[in-house]
Amino acid sequence: MIEEFLYSIFINQWAVLLIVSALLLLCAEGGFRLGRAASRRKPEAAEHHGGVIQGAVLGAVLGLLGLLLAFSFSMAVSRYEARRSLVIEEANSIGTTWLRADFLPAQQRQEVKDLLQRYARLRLDGFYAASDPAALGPLLKQVAEIHTSLWSYAAAAAAELPTPATVSFITSLNETIDLHTKRMAEGSNHIPGAVWLMLLIVAGAGAWSSGLNSGSFEGRSPFSQIVFPVLIAIVITLNADIDSPREGFIGLSQKPMEELLESMQAPAP
Repeated sequence: MIEEFLYSIFINQWAVLLIVSALLLLCAEGGFRLGRAASRRKPEAAEHHGGVIQGAVLGAVLGLLGLLLAFSFSMAVSRYEARRSLVIEEANSIGTTWLRADFLPAQQRQEVKDLLQRYARLRLDGFYAASDPAALGPLLKQVAEIHTSLWSYAAAAAAELPTPATVSFITSLNETIDLHTKRMAEGSNHIPGAVWLMLLIVAGAGAWSSGLNSGSFEGRSPFSQIVFPVLIAIVITLNADIDSPREGFIGLSQKPMEELLESMQAPAP
């Protein structure tokens, strides 16, 4: 339940920025008010109390926050790089299968190429429809049907023309089908909700501690109250943006697949 709730928030970068900014600003304001109230009750201890927080609690919380931000960023980038590599691999695999279709018997050659061209289009459309289950379902069904059709052609070609060239076509087709599964799995592989939850808790504690330290000295600090919470919210949003490349500012380029489609649609010389 918590995992699904957090994922529904962190898949939308604008929602992340607004919600996390509001949360951290509230934590900073709450810490400031508490620190100011404490300094009024015990003016003589205010300076000592603030110094202890800044030197111990605040430093420890901010250190842990920096570690978590770096950890989540590393996870997001590694997933992004894996997805980008798979786009290139799948485009190359489909293109190789397309070229090796020329090794098939003449009566199967054009049917297989037509299926591969349609398949490349579906894979490209599927990337953009991945965030919409209602649109993705029919696309995946068509992909599965094309897999079955292509494999039936491969089996027929192997029986009719069992040559090394036919085997090479079957090998590349098998790789193409495997890469579809890998891309689907990698596309749903996101930063765990527990990591986001811990990051929000520590970020909230850091904003609260910073505001408390500011309030203990009876001075409202723009950095502690506004700049620091917003900066942390922006970094968290960046991590979420990289983790969900279909939405937001940092997209996952589909240029290899688009170029493949263009080459398939180009008239033969």
